[in-house]
Amino acid sequence: MRQYIYILFFFLLSCSSSEPKTVFEERTGLSISDSISNIEVTDNYEPLEEEFSIVFKTTESQINSWLNSSPPWNNLKWHKGQVPPEIGIAIRFNFPDGVCSGTYDNGKKIYFGDENLVKLLNDTTNYYSYVEDCCSEEKGLRFHDGRLLILQP
Repeated sequence: MRQYIYILFFFLLSCSSSEPKTVFEERTGLSISDSISNIEVTDNYEPLEEEFSIVFKTTESQINSWLNSSPPWNNLKWHKGQVPPEIGIAIRFNFPDGVCSGTYDNGKKIYFGDENLVKLLNDTTNYYSYVEDCCSEEKGLRFHDGRLLILQP
C-alpha cells in the first residue's frame, strides 16, 4: 500500500543538492530507505509566495519507520490530526490555490479555499511536525517563516 508524504518548507535556503531525496534528508534529518515515486517539487521565489515543497509517495513501512523515530527539528513527538489553521493558512504545497481560515460563533476554526488543500489540512489521520524559524513571538508574523512536514497515510 502506498502512502502520501507532504513536505513544505516556508523558508527558502539554498540547497547543496537539487535531488529531492537528498533535499528532503538534509532539511528534515530523516532518511529515505524505501522507494519514493510521483515526486513533485515546487520552488517558488515570487514575492510573498516564497515556498519550497516536495510531495511524494512512499511505502507504509517507510512511514512507520519515521513515526517510530523522533520527528524533525527537535520536536519531542509527532502531532496527529488536523493541521492547526494558524499553520495551514500559510501554505499551498503544489495546489493551485491556497486556503483561508474562519471561525464559527462557537470558536471552532475552519478552512475554506482550495478543496483538495482543505481536505489535506483537515485530515484527522495526518501526522505532522513543524518549526517556526522566525518571528514566533511577533504578532501577525506567526508561521510566515518555518517548515512543515505532513505524513498522510
